[in-house]
Amino acid sequence: MKKSHLPRWFGTVLLLLSVLFAACGDNTAIPVTATTKVVTTNSVTTAAATAAIFPLELKDDAGRTVKLAKAATKIVSLAPSSTEILYALGLGDSVVGVDQFSNFPPEASKKEQVGSFSDINLEKVISLSPDLVFATSLHLKTVVPTLEQRNINVVVFAPKDLLGVVDNIKLVGKAAGVPEKGAAEAKNFQNRLDTVAAKVKNASKKASVFFDLGDLYTVASGSFLNDMIEKAGGLNIAPAGTNPYPQLTNEAIIAADPQVIILSSGDGGFVKDDAAAISAVSARAGWDKLTAVKNKNIRTVIADLTNRPGPRAAEGVEQIALALYPDLFK
Repeated sequence: MKKSHLPRWFGTVLLLLSVLFAACGDNTAIPVTATTKVVTTNSVTTAAATAAIFPLELKDDAGRTVKLAKAATKIVSLAPSSTEILYALGLGDSVVGVDQFSNFPPEASKKEQVGSFSDINLEKVISLSPDLVFATSLHLKTVVPTLEQRNINVVVFAPKDLLGVVDNIKLVGKAAGVPEKGAAEAKNFQNRLDTVAAKVKNASKKASVFFDLGDLYTVASGSFLNDMIEKAGGLNIAPAGTNPYPQLTNEAIIAADPQVIILSSGDGGFVKDDAAAISAVSARAGWDKLTAVKNKNIRTVIADLTNRPGPRAAEGVEQIALALYPDLFK
């Protein structure tokens, strides 16, 4: 296998992959009616039900047991995927800090930033006095121990597949005292995956695919993105092995002859100009013989939908499935 120095952007991609989703009114006074009282009573009942959940013990993806005395109301997220889960559950007001890559939804980028995904400013995190921090396996050695020494609860997320995302969504709901919201969003996520699965079952044959991360690097079994490809009904040409992010040779790709080539596009991917990238890929030595090139089946998917194990990963699966089976998703 040909070896080369990793491009600068690739380190960021791997970090994101390894760890691997007000009502308006006027000023009219609201009369105190029986209906108003019922709403207030329900609110109190909901609060009481939430309090009854705690104290709570949770087991995170690192196998750690985290004990929470009460629902988390000041939360720091050290990864975009966790941030997206929090906002998907309507917990944006509880977020007091995020990493610099947390850019979705747009309002997340307005929160206090606590450093980059791989270089967390611990002093900033501590200064925000969070009662819960969502971290990743990348933070296990230094960040997690330091925060726990300060009696700050930390939950580590490291989902290996899409089912792991379902579990993480539910866990966030429980930790924030809104388990029903977590369960509902997890169900919505799973329903979208099930819809894709039902459609791709109608394909006469599985489409073979090469997912290009740049410089012939790709994903293989053991990676979160490989699970997304499989859930989208694709047949990954990358051979199974110990490396979930192998670099294939030009010859190996030509021999495998993928029917579809997918490029990672956007800020988190290596493709910045889709048309130019597709043209460049088509012009690679010997690639004019590939079925994907001859049939003009080179597609791009938004990187943030495929390298973040959060709620929008379901949309990533949908995009991959659309690239593989456009006729099934008209």
